[in-house]
Amino acid sequence: MGIRLKTILSIFIAVAISTGLFYRVADHAINTRFTALEEQQARSRMHTVLRFLESGRDGLQLLTNDWSLWNDAYSFINDGNPTFIESNLVEETFADTGLAYIGFFPQKGNAVWQGYYDHSTETMALPPNDFSRTLDRLVQSLRVRGAGAETQPGYFVSQGTFHFIAASPILKSDGSGPARGWLIMVQQLEKSFFNELLAQSSIKVTVATRPAPGEPGAILVHFTDNRKRYSCAGTVHDILEHPTIEITLTGPSEIYLAGRRLLTLTGFGIILTGLLLGLLTYVLIQRTLLKRIMALSSQVAPVSRPNAPVENVLPRGNDELSKLAVDINGVFKRIIEEECLNRSILTSLNVGVLMIDGQSGKILNTNTCMEEMVGKKAEALVGQPADPLFHPLPEDEQNQYAPHQEKGILQGNPPRQVVRTKTATRYHESPIRIETFTDIMALEAAMEDAKRSESHYRTLFKNSATPSVLFCKNGNIAKLNSEFLRYAGAKAPKELLGRHWSHFVDTEDEAKLQAYLAEKKNSVISFDDNVEVKFHDLMGGIHTAKVHMTRLPGTEEHIVSMLDITRQKKAEGMLRHQAFYDSLTGLANRRLFMETLDHSMNLARRRQRSLTLLLIDLDGFKHVNDTLGHQSGDLLLTMVAKRFTDTLRKSDTIARLGGDEFTILVEECYSAQELVLLLQRIQGAFEPPFEIGMTQLHITLSIGVARFPDDATDGETLIRNADLAMYRAKKTGNAYNFFTHRLDKEARLRFEMEQDLRKAMDETQFALYLQPRIGLEGNQLLGMEGLIRWCHPVKGICSPSEFIPCAEMNGLIVPMDLWVLRTGCRLTAEWNEKRETPLLISLNISAWHFRDNHLPERVARVLEETGCAPQWLELEITETALMENLAAAAPHLQKLRSMGVSIALDDFGTGYSSLNYLRKIPVDTLKIDRSFIATLTPEDPKGLFLVKTIVDLGKTFDIQVVAEGVEEPEQMRLLQSIGCPVAQGFLWSPPMAPADFPHHLDVFPPEKK
Repeated sequence: MGIRLKTILSIFIAVAISTGLFYRVADHAINTRFTALEEQQARSRMHTVLRFLESGRDGLQLLTNDWSLWNDAYSFINDGNPTFIESNLVEETFADTGLAYIGFFPQKGNAVWQGYYDHSTETMALPPNDFSRTLDRLVQSLRVRGAGAETQPGYFVSQGTFHFIAASPILKSDGSGPARGWLIMVQQLEKSFFNELLAQSSIKVTVATRPAPGEPGAILVHFTDNRKRYSCAGTVHDILEHPTIEITLTGPSEIYLAGRRLLTLTGFGIILTGLLLGLLTYVLIQRTLLKRIMALSSQVAPVSRPNAPVENVLPRGNDELSKLAVDINGVFKRIIEEECLNRSILTSLNVGVLMIDGQSGKILNTNTCMEEMVGKKAEALVGQPADPLFHPLPEDEQNQYAPHQEKGILQGNPPRQVVRTKTATRYHESPIRIETFTDIMALEAAMEDAKRSESHYRTLFKNSATPSVLFCKNGNIAKLNSEFLRYAGAKAPKELLGRHWSHFVDTEDEAKLQAYLAEKKNSVISFDDNVEVKFHDLMGGIHTAKVHMTRLPGTEEHIVSMLDITRQKKAEGMLRHQAFYDSLTGLANRRLFMETLDHSMNLARRRQRSLTLLLIDLDGFKHVNDTLGHQSGDLLLTMVAKRFTDTLRKSDTIARLGGDEFTILVEECYSAQELVLLLQRIQGAFEPPFEIGMTQLHITLSIGVARFPDDATDGETLIRNADLAMYRAKKTGNAYNFFTHRLDKEARLRFEMEQDLRKAMDETQFALYLQPRIGLEGNQLLGMEGLIRWCHPVKGICSPSEFIPCAEMNGLIVPMDLWVLRTGCRLTAEWNEKRETPLLISLNISAWHFRDNHLPERVARVLEETGCAPQWLELEITETALMENLAAAAPHLQKLRSMGVSIALDDFGTGYSSLNYLRKIPVDTLKIDRSFIATLTPEDPKGLFLVKTIVDLGKTFDIQVVAEGVEEPEQMRLLQSIGCPVAQGFLWSPPMAPADFPHHLDVFPPEKK
């Protein structure tokens, strides 16, 4: 299957899968949503029917109550006056009021009068039997409960028709008694009423009575015919509250059917979109990848043919394919270079070479030396048989050569006596034979050269500046040069000749050399590696030397050369100390400690023992550096290291990891009680002060404790867990703290929070909420405070208290503040264009902005981008954050004020700073912390006095005062009484989305409570 067909198939499968997934998701979403809408509409219709029934029932009850309080009715129940009947109980009364029945029942006996009006015939008639039975049960129930008994109006069904029924005791017009009986009225509901009420002929309404009691007001919806129709059933109780009347609405599922049609259109759209995307993807791949791959293949293919010229391929573009083309060109270049190199070697060889076809025996190629030996050019030799050029000598003269070599005469001008060597191989998948021809005369000349070389090497051995010695088979010295004589501390060679080599090395090195010789026993020419030994001279001196051994070919004698590395080893020792030990304290550094920790953990794992790691930080060390200087800080660290060394056991490993951080590895501590005693001993050792010059320093420690294997099974994790425990000890003020897995969980949660925050910054998962700022004199809307909210995709809306501390720790607060600043200024500029009195927006900023000195420029840039006027913006900073770096913050705040931006001091009164700083920093607004307002009551005069003092302080310094967290009207009245001008809080509104903020209002009264 070609790459183009594979690509088309892959795109088709991807489009099919994607289309299927999209369709399934759309099908599920539309079915679920539209079914819910259909059910909601059915319930709404049923609620409409039930509300109308309740209204009709209550209207009948009012009419019944009105008639039952007539004085004429009160008399009529006793005397049955015909005049009352003629004037009130006539057909017109039934027709006008819509009543189907009126009955007057005394305390005992039959009805004084009762009448049933048939609205279909517009005549008086006898009531149906089930109608009469319902009336009899109602009258009997009233009489059982006694004179004046009342009952709630209700419903009943007669002859399949719905009726309202109400009963009231008959009293005098002033409501006094005694009651003489009951007036019962019934109103019939026309069968066409429900269809007229719902105004839809497709919806059918049925009414039925169920004997079993049901839940009044309950509404049940179910679907039939594959969800194409629905049935909605609601229940009410009849007048006697035991049979249940069920009202059922049935009709087509119009919303669901519309959703199904929408789903069909959506499916066609998804399929069409998938096909278009697949086609576009194929076209893109064809243009950017497949076409270029085919072109590249067509350029590379000819190179595989024998004797084809190697030509560079043409790289197009600047991507992976063009880089591949460049790499192919590089391969071609190396092939050409290797061919040139092989040709150069073949040409420069002082041996005649023929490359012969393995099947035909004809010459394929030759070298320059062969041309000279036979006296013919290569062009004359190529294509000719090779065998006629060489005539071998008789067999009795061949025994001194190897099996693949033979001696003979090479035809030439003049003929030469040569040695021929034959080697079979393959070239371009064809068998070939390589034959070399060596001139014996040249070989003899080479042997003479070898003799001269031996003489030269002997001279070099004697006069070499490297100590060298020749050991015979038994290991005794046979020969030596003058440099070895000096190195061994001897005056004459006779002092050394015949000595065994073991006399010059340690016992340890002797065993090492024996093993080395045994390992290299079968080496033919030279040992490539060296052996490091301690060399003892005759004068008692000890040198460190690297020994290089070479065995003479054909013998068991060895030439040994030595390189003195004594100074090098001393330098290496110094470098090792610098690499593994702290240069200031002399303690182990992080690198050595980690190696020691890994070794100890492996040992403890094998022995099934535990280890304890203490991570120690000096409290307040930065203050020592800042006040006494770094030189005094370094001196303190050396004294601390010495105190650790004097206090701990030799088996404990102490290291300085960096700065003022030390670590101790305790290997021989088996119980928690022993560990606590060790920690107390360390703390006790640091109770005496450190004397630096004329200054006495009292240093305390924060110690984190982690144990192997309970808390971690590797070194990095053990140190990290001890570090978590140490920071918990520093945070809580404890001298030491043991690691718990809760600390690890908190650290992981902080890490996950940071990762989520970074993702939230990239995806802008934040929203700006606004809380109105109100002028207490007249409830004027002066502005708003912008508050950030995190719209987390899983957790929902997160308040700032959940994520701002994490953002403050890792610096993400800076881009977060800039997003809030840009969003708030854009909203304010948009709203103030339509207002006569502009709104002021107040936004929080972090102390992080004072670390990089760019806050004024950032604010100016945002104001310019959004079109927000500087006087419409107020920046809030907390009192605590300001006091952390007052000197750095003051110039930035002054520059912002000069731009026209207001500065507010948030959470005023909660810090520990002096009020004197109000004279030094540019502040326009003081925001009283909500903790003061929450406890503000007339019963707390001290709290009221504190708030009044802050208000008076603001007036004196010409600084506006804003009260935060006002939630009760009483708090607002108290603030007004002490002259506080501005407030904000839930009394007016909680923080709200910009779409809900009443930016068009000038007055914003508090919510009524």
